[in-house]
Formats: sequence, C-alpha cells, structure tokens
Amino acid sequence: MKSLHLIIVLFLICNTSFSQEITKEMLEKRDAKIDSLRKIDFLNYNYKYLDKNFKIKIPKEIYEKTVIDYKFYPERINKYKDSLGVVLMAEFKDWDAVRISENRINYQWKRVGHHIWMSENEVLELAKKLNVKMPYRLQELFQNNDPKVASEIQELRNKLFLKFKKEELNTMPSKQLLLFAFTNNPEIIELKNNYHKQKAKKN
Repeated sequence: MKSLHLIIVLFLICNTSFSQEITKEMLEKRDAKIDSLRKIDFLNYNYKYLDKNFKIKIPKEIYEKTVIDYKFYPERINKYKDSLGVVLMAEFKDWDAVRISENRINYQWKRVGHHIWMSENEVLELAKKLNVKMPYRLQELFQNNDPKVASEIQELRNKLFLKFKKEELNTMPSKQLLLFAFTNNPEIIELKNNYHKQKAKKN
C-alpha cells in the first residue's frame, strides 16, 4: 500500500513538473511571437483589404465569411472600429496581430496626451509642427526618445519630478517614463476610479 502511495506521489510530482515545463515553453513562444509582431510597422503595411488611408476595401463575401468563421457578433459591428477588427482578422487570421495593428491604427491624440501630460489641442499642435499625421507615429517618437521631441520629453520629466519628487524620473528610459506618466495621470486615475464605482454599483 505504501509503495502504491509512493508511486502516485511520484507520478503527480512528475506530471506537475512536466506541465510547468510545457506552460513555460508556451509562454516563451507567445512572448517571442508578440515581440515579433510589435516590430512590424502596421501603419506602413501593404494591406490587402485596406487602402493607404486605412479605408476598408474588402469584398462582401470575404467580410461575411470572416464574421462567421471567427465568431464576431454582427449586432456589435456598428462603427468603423468594429468593422476594422473584422477586416484585420481577414488579413492576418491571428488575434494578436489584429489587436496590435488595430491599436496602432485607432490610436487617439487624446491617448498620446495622457502619456505626455498634454491636452489634446496641445498634442495636435505638436503633431502639426512635426508634420506627424498619425497619433501612434507621435507616440513612437516619444517611445524612441527621438531628438525631435527631446525638449518635450525633458518638459515631461520636469513636470513629473515637480509633482512626485522621484530622482529616478531624471534618468528613467523614455518608455518607462511614458508608462509612469500614463499610470499617474490624474485624468486616468479619475477614469479608473469612476469605472470601479460604476462597477460596484452594478454588483
């Protein structure tokens, strides 16, 4: 009886270890896939079903087949953003590629402002000055610490240091700085708080 119990315990240990290895391998493959997708310039991609201005040009039968094959809800497809998700799925046939490309195409000037602590009008003025047409292109300049926005990045550091008094803000890499700014943006904090309040009322 003891021998049987020992065998069962050993089996469970081995099985758990094997499962953990499989999970780790799957996560590493997924991370590698996501990293690869993020390197694609989806704003300068040669799309089959979008023109250079991201207007939809997909045949009706392919669009409808994609809705069925990937279980989109037709009643929820009301705006360009909804249809774009279907079109990108027809293009890539991959949910991760759809999510990343859709995020970049639909990126908003206001969202850029949340990262760099500027109003939407200030962001639009900056984009005009730099001749940037797409919101995510402007976001990329900040993420990549581009010299074109060096003064704006320094201004952001100054604003954040003045408010939070954290020395690391003076040397923090641009991507990390933007994340810190977004997370601690008073407007974002207020939006999150309101969301949780509304969710609590429903429950």
